[in-house]
Amino acid sequence: MKFNQLKLSSLALAAAVLVSSCGGGSSKEESSDASSEFDAAKEQVAADVSKVLKDLPPPSEVPYLLMNAGAEFDAGLINSIEKMESYQASESKAALNLGVYATDIGYLASYEKSEMALDYMGECQKLAAPVGVAEAIDYGMISRFESNMENKDSLAVIINEVMQKSGERLSELEELNSAALLLAGSWIEGVYISTSIVNNYPDDLPEESRTLILEPLVKIVMDQKTSLNDLLQVMNDVPETEDITSMRAELEKVKAIYDGELAEVEEQIANNTGDFVLQPSTLDNLSAEVSRIRGSIVE
Repeated sequence: MKFNQLKLSSLALAAAVLVSSCGGGSSKEESSDASSEFDAAKEQVAADVSKVLKDLPPPSEVPYLLMNAGAEFDAGLINSIEKMESYQASESKAALNLGVYATDIGYLASYEKSEMALDYMGECQKLAAPVGVAEAIDYGMISRFESNMENKDSLAVIINEVMQKSGERLSELEELNSAALLLAGSWIEGVYISTSIVNNYPDDLPEESRTLILEPLVKIVMDQKTSLNDLLQVMNDVPETEDITSMRAELEKVKAIYDGELAEVEEQIANNTGDFVLQPSTLDNLSAEVSRIRGSIVE
C-alpha cells in the first residue's frame, strides 16, 4: 500500500469532519471509519518500509564485494570525518550522512583499516542522536567493534547490525523519512565508491586485460539497480516532504541511466556472451550523476 493511499485516508477523514460541520449524516461513525482506515494505512506504510529495510543490501556488502574483486583501497573516496559536526543541525542531513558514513565504515573495515573505522564509528554518535538512533551506536556497540578489530567479518556484522537497528528504531518512532534518507545516503555512497574505482582504474593496460579486471567491478555497480528500485519504493511509501521529494527526484535520474544507456551493459553481463567490451566511457554518466548527488549530501 503506497503512501498516496494514506493521503486518501486523510482526505476521507477531512471529508467526514466537513460533513459533520454541515450537520449531515452519521458523522461519528464516518469519522471513526476514516480514522481506522488512516491508522491501518499508516501501519501498512511502516510495514512496507520495514520489509525494504531488511531486503536492501547492508552497508558492508558493496565494499566487501569490491575488495573481493581485487579493487585497491582509496582513502580519498570516503567522506571526511572532520565534517561530522556540520551535519548535526539538520535531521535530514544527519540521516543522509549517517548512511554515507555507515558505508564508509564498511569500506574501511573490508580493507582492514580497523583503527580508522573505529574512529569513524565513535564519531557517528554525533549524528545518531539528532536522527534518533543513539541506542544503535552506544558505548556497548562501539566496545564490541573495538573488541573485534582483528576480524573484518565480525566488523561487517556489527556495521550491518547498526544500520538494521537504526532502521528498526526509526520505524518504531514513525520517523520513516529519516529511515529512507539513511538508506539513500548509504546506497549513494556505495555506488559512488564503486564507480569511482572503475573510472580511476589505470588505463595503461591492454584492452582485454583491463576488461577482464574491471568486468566484476562493473557487475557490482550494475547489481545495485535492484536495490535502487527497492529504495525508490521506500521513497514512494513514506510521507511527502521537501527532502524526500528532492531525494526521490535525484534517485529517479540515476534509475533513468540504469534503465536507458546501461540496459545493454546489464544484458551483456547477465548473458555472459563473451563479447562484452568495457569502454572507458561506459559508466561516465552514472558516475557523474551519483558524484553530483553525493556532493550535495556531504557538502
